[in-house]
Amino acid sequence: MTCIAVVKQDGKIFMAGDRGASDDDNILALSAPKVWKIGEYLLGYAGTMDGERIRHNFKPPAPEKNLDKFMYSKFIKYLRTFYENWWVDTSKDSDFGMIICVRGRIFEHNAIDMSLTEYQQPFLAMGSGAQYAYGSLYSTHKSKNARNRVRTAVAAAIQYSPTCMGPIDSISI
Repeated sequence: MTCIAVVKQDGKIFMAGDRGASDDDNILALSAPKVWKIGEYLLGYAGTMDGERIRHNFKPPAPEKNLDKFMYSKFIKYLRTFYENWWVDTSKDSDFGMIICVRGRIFEHNAIDMSLTEYQQPFLAMGSGAQYAYGSLYSTHKSKNARNRVRTAVAAAIQYSPTCMGPIDSISI
């Protein structure tokens, strides 16, 4: 499973993720990160291992001036077509989702219903360790070091969730 945490602070976005891959009986560390930067985007995934296909093959279109219109029309259609062409599981049994950051904005995406949601708070967490990450992000909200905040949030998930495992990867834009 996973913990992805992201914080927007002082005009920058910082994202961190664990590398755990678990099922009912085992947890192993992946060799590749679940968070990455491509162009103007930061992406992090949770759930099924479809994220590897996305990390290696998805080339998101350049964002347009009206970011809301772009994200909720062209971007989401482009993503849906990518899922269909690359066999990403979007069935009702899928648990695949992503955090997508672009131009100082943070979006949560669910592959089942192709939702794309932006929240008011300047942070977000996803995955089986999200509740631990949220506790950490809340308790460190006065911290000036956003990179440490996201890394600490993921470290809390690794410490307390049996479905999260290091190492921790972090990126920023």
